[in-house]
Amino acid sequence: MELWIPYGETEIPVRVPDDNFYRILEPAKPIGTRDAPTIIEEALENPIRGLFLKDVVKPGNSAGIVIDPIVPAIARDEAAKVLRSHLTALGIDNVRVFMRKRMSNVVLGGEDLKIIDPSRASFAELGKTSAGTSVELDPDLAACEVKINVGLVMPHFASGFTGGPEAVLPGASSIHSIAKNRSLLTKGFPTSSSSPDNQVLSDSLEACKLAGPFYSLCFMPDGMGGVTSAFAGELESVFREAVLRYHEVHSPKIERKLDIVIVSAGSLLGGDLYHAIRAVSNVLGAVRREGTIILVAECSKGIGDSSFLEYARRFPERKELSTELRHRFKLGGHVNLFLQEALEKCRVQLVSILPELFVRDSFGLKPSQTASEAVQKAIRVEGKESKILIVPKGDFTVPVMES
Repeated sequence: MELWIPYGETEIPVRVPDDNFYRILEPAKPIGTRDAPTIIEEALENPIRGLFLKDVVKPGNSAGIVIDPIVPAIARDEAAKVLRSHLTALGIDNVRVFMRKRMSNVVLGGEDLKIIDPSRASFAELGKTSAGTSVELDPDLAACEVKINVGLVMPHFASGFTGGPEAVLPGASSIHSIAKNRSLLTKGFPTSSSSPDNQVLSDSLEACKLAGPFYSLCFMPDGMGGVTSAFAGELESVFREAVLRYHEVHSPKIERKLDIVIVSAGSLLGGDLYHAIRAVSNVLGAVRREGTIILVAECSKGIGDSSFLEYARRFPERKELSTELRHRFKLGGHVNLFLQEALEKCRVQLVSILPELFVRDSFGLKPSQTASEAVQKAIRVEGKESKILIVPKGDFTVPVMES
């Protein structure tokens, strides 16, 4: 059989022998479509645990809205508009919008937008978490009497999921706070996206309590570049509900671990290798030990992070890298650590435009020029009877084993 899977902003074909094909896992197409304003109003009118926006504001308060730049543009713009309208009706005219610098080319038309640069601005120190992370928040946001975050629930290799405390850490924090939080990964990565022992998530939630309280509006993605629903209310309650709902929608069940998993990083993560590697974490639970993951990621923007490349070249062995990061942690290195741990569990082939020698020598990945070529290579290694799972929306889909 032949099908087309996302490759950056386009698609490429992949041929899979019928005898080796197992399943394709894709998000279910939403039944009907609702516009973003309707979704937002419904969430605000039916908040989690009955906590309405009017319950957390007083007339004359100053308000800050922190928006995660991964929220789709239409939902992002409408959220700012609708929230501003509700706040005005509640007697609040002083409203500022904040967004992290990583996608600072995104501009909300006509809004009072502040781009937070974690490495340059001065920050307000609010205290320390029990893990020792100094919570340093953007001072203008810290000064707001009402704080609202707008997020998108998505799987994340470090925190389990976005859409909650990431609004604060890393979303509105200093580079020092972010590095300390991510350094907790040197103690171990979460075993699954819903792992209760996720130290990074626990630390971020503590940071939110020091910085907050936060009112939250969190969107559910449809896997097609839009949103299907939203949740509103107190930050942690909204986050927990959104993650629960995410698993119902985007965590399809599989009956067995597969020999080969083809996963596309899509356009959201597939622009560079630094982000594309994160799609591997979404399917690690679907591949058998020493099986093969074929990562399809165009990487049109190259590697994506200089520290990621530096650590790959300096520390090809996981134990050496782990020791280095425990003593001298630097952002970027934690993605190398994740990759090296993944490579101890399975083989990873990369289909990209990056030079093959570079991919092999610097990162220990097995390069292929086409997805079909990668499939043939994987079958030769895993055997003629090997079964192949295809995950075209690898940035959204988290396959789980049937219990």
